[in-house]
Amino acid sequence: MSESLPPTRRQARDDPADRAAATPAAEPSPIVPVLRPGNAQWIGTRPEQQDAFAFEGCDARGVTASSTVLVVLADGMGGLQAGREASRLAVTTFRSSFAARPPERPVAEALDTALQAANRAVHALARTTAGEGEVGTTLVAAAVCEARLFWVGVGDSRLYLYRGADRSLTPCTEDHNLARELQAQVDVGALDPAAVAEHPDRNALTSFLGLAEVPLVDRNRRPLTLHTGDRLLLCSDGVDGVLDRAALAAPLAGDPQAAADALIAALRASGQAHQDNATVAVLACELATALEVASVPLRRSRRPRVIAVSLMLGLVLVLGAGAAAWFGLDWWQARSDARQTASTSPIAPQPDEVGSVEAGAPEESGAVPPEPMPSDPSGVVPPPVEPGRDAPAASDAPVATLPESE
Repeated sequence: MSESLPPTRRQARDDPADRAAATPAAEPSPIVPVLRPGNAQWIGTRPEQQDAFAFEGCDARGVTASSTVLVVLADGMGGLQAGREASRLAVTTFRSSFAARPPERPVAEALDTALQAANRAVHALARTTAGEGEVGTTLVAAAVCEARLFWVGVGDSRLYLYRGADRSLTPCTEDHNLARELQAQVDVGALDPAAVAEHPDRNALTSFLGLAEVPLVDRNRRPLTLHTGDRLLLCSDGVDGVLDRAALAAPLAGDPQAAADALIAALRASGQAHQDNATVAVLACELATALEVASVPLRRSRRPRVIAVSLMLGLVLVLGAGAAAWFGLDWWQARSDARQTASTSPIAPQPDEVGSVEAGAPEESGAVPPEPMPSDPSGVVPPPVEPGRDAPAASDAPVATLPESE
């Protein structure tokens, strides 16, 4: 009969199941969005680029784990004056207003406030230039806060949601143009569908920034939740007005920057005779735990480090040059004194003493001993002519600069 283990030995046994039961379950790490942006632009066949865009909360090209990210895109009204200035002013004003929001303000309210600020700015531009109604821009903006999507839009610039799970592409915004109003009449049977396609003003905007009051605003009040593999596509009408839904969705599953470049490449390949300005902005959503995000090193600018190292190097060069000049002057002065003493002595100096170096002074490798200096008949030796050994001035250290994309 086998003998049972002593109690003390049983207590000392390390059972993984016992450890798991005794250890309290750790709270799950919160899920946070990791957004990877991409963007591309093309002027098309137009004389100037009247599209503008910006990111807030992340770089235009890079990886970010910010809790709130904004992307805004505007298309200046091509047939009107100051379209280029209007789109850039709208984007800049919208971005700065949203960035200044208090943390406690809801994202939807911050988008509305930013839209009103942008409209006031463009309206003021219109009044000081061509007049109200003659200067304007579209605008669409998407904000992602903790994997929740909010948007606001005016005009016909589009926001699409690409779902990675089924690779579907769904428009989030509706166009504010005459074609939409005509289509409403088609839907009730009051207008022939061919009349919409043939109408010369079908693309005329019915709502845009630059008026005293914005007639129509497209927005969502209940946020949509983003999932891993989802993409946001913001584009001007020079993109979705040319490429169909399948062509827009085709590259979005991959890298966001590669997707943006592929969409512009597809536009170029289409060979449109009257290609409008084209702008694409993409946000790729990848969800991760806060612990995983913290373990990923962030891309930081090395400029402060380069500047600090450069300043230290410059300081060392200046101090080294100053020290070299001081020691050189002291050494030449000592040699001058020694030569004056030797020239007045009744005993001529020996050749090996003329070129001797004072003890403690550094020897110059390969230095040629100087010839004895001639004595003046008056018995005064002229001071030695010091050769040009001025220390070079410390050069300005290079400072790294980083490009900034618009």
